[in-house]
Amino acid sequence: MLLVCAIENSDINLGVFDRDQLLFSSWLSASRSRSADEYAILMDNVFRMNRQNPAAITGAVLASVVRPLNDVFCQAIRQIAAVQPLMVGPGVKTGLNIKTDIPSQVGADIVANAVGAAALEKGALVVLDFGIATTLTGINDAGELCGVLIAPGLETSLEALSAQAAELPFVALDQPGALFGKNTVESMTSGFIYGFAAMVDGLLDRIAGFWNTETLTIIATGRLAPKVIPYCIGGRAIRHEPHLPLYGLKLIHQLNNRRRI
Repeated sequence: MLLVCAIENSDINLGVFDRDQLLFSSWLSASRSRSADEYAILMDNVFRMNRQNPAAITGAVLASVVRPLNDVFCQAIRQIAAVQPLMVGPGVKTGLNIKTDIPSQVGADIVANAVGAAALEKGALVVLDFGIATTLTGINDAGELCGVLIAPGLETSLEALSAQAAELPFVALDQPGALFGKNTVESMTSGFIYGFAAMVDGLLDRIAGFWNTETLTIIATGRLAPKVIPYCIGGRAIRHEPHLPLYGLKLIHQLNNRRRI
């Protein structure tokens, strides 16, 4: 079995594959104060909750955008599975031609998403990731990662507004109702959900204009994607792939290992 882990700024998304089948996926909070032992215990609990034995893991791959957690999490993986994780970064085969000024600066999470998306759809496409930041990654007709748009994230923006505005609380972003809210919570929910959906629609319009095309293939992922996608009204189909980075990491591991696990 293969353990795949995507370490983001606030969350850790992990999954286990048996060849091409995703057996389970789970989320852990990303805390820099946790020790390797603590992460090992958490992962062991996740395995057992899903009726899997971590001792059956024969390979692991890790994509991280939080450097202080890299060594700690690799050590935790070695403790529960006795394997050395493959760390996505410079020198690791991805099958992706990254056409940016400094390819090594492209985040491992963006690379994993792009690899997964390119395997699902051929030709030009946009990968939307709703996380701490909202990112839109462009993959051109040649299958090259040609650039990235980085915009504020939904929860990040909400936290910043609540921290700076004394009368605006942090609210759970539930399904919005009428466009104009009748109280503070409704008003903030409408503003953030409809506002971010409008931002996405507008950026996709600009990308379509930049590429001189009327049609765009769009794949969305990220924990917050289901909150925004239903309210996009740009007339474009958005394919939701919640496990996109996990599948991308599986493909990267296969490229760097001859045997499939």
